[in-house]
Amino acid sequence: MSHYTQLHVEFTDGECLRKALESLGFAGHVEVYSTAQNLYGYQGDLRAQKAHIIIRKKHVGQASNDLGFERQASGKFVAHVSEYDASKYDKAWFGKLKQAYTVEKTAKGVMKQGWNVFQKIKKADGTVQMVLVKN
Repeated sequence: MSHYTQLHVEFTDGECLRKALESLGFAGHVEVYSTAQNLYGYQGDLRAQKAHIIIRKKHVGQASNDLGFERQASGKFVAHVSEYDASKYDKAWFGKLKQAYTVEKTAKGVMKQGWNVFQKIKKADGTVQMVLVKN
């Protein structure tokens, strides 16, 4: 049985985190709860770890465990990643998640200021360009 590791991440907006996860290939597979739910291990065993945002093991990878993000009292999320899945969901992957989250958070902020996000373009060097149109 893989043990879960807690990774402290700088995400505070659950909606933006969900959208970022969907942009990384989990579209339609991100579960969001107001009350934290238990995670499950690769054998379907109920784990002690709980999360508010969950990607179930069948969408994480073969022989994987659930991947979860639990909101803390501070408002920040803690990621729960099993030892087995840590090789795939590593520092580089979390870097991509942070970039996708930042794009979603920026889009949300500019929309509040009266702009529409017309297009998000990922460049060859990995940067993202956003094209905005004023309402």
